[in-house]
Amino acid sequence: FLGILGIAAVCSLGMVLLVNFIFQQATASQEQRNLYLQNEIAQLDARIGQINTLKKRRNDLIERMRLIDQLQQSRNQAVHLYNDLPSLVTAGVYLDSLAFKDGQIDVVGRTEAHSRVANMMRMIDKSGWLGQTSISSIFVSPSDKEGEEEQPVALSQFSVMFKVLNQDS
Repeated sequence: FLGILGIAAVCSLGMVLLVNFIFQQATASQEQRNLYLQNEIAQLDARIGQINTLKKRRNDLIERMRLIDQLQQSRNQAVHLYNDLPSLVTAGVYLDSLAFKDGQIDVVGRTEAHSRVANMMRMIDKSGWLGQTSISSIFVSPSDKEGEEEQPVALSQFSVMFKVLNQDS
């Protein structure tokens, strides 16, 4: 009986050692696979970093191209404005100054009647490429200049602002 018990103990010990050896081999094999995957992940992260750098450069180039296109489209706006201005300004409205900055146009002038300024503002809104008109001020200007003849009609001074709506005109 003791012999059989000894043989069973040796066989059990052999089985435990065999199972332990198999598990150690499986663990070592899995660690090698994990190391391989970590190396591949590091390489892909480097490639992703390069792709992100390229995307940023691409977006910067697209932004520059958009800015150049916008400048190209807006370079003739002043000429277009001066060509359309005689048809937009109604009779009885006299312009003193015109300022054009960042798509906004500020006009200062004089008028014989308030309705003429309102008519000019309607024509600006109907132009198709100008709009969002707003009047800043309108008041009767005193004619206290010495040496000038008295004007038959008192002129009101006004200030109007409007914007360029359609940038490709």
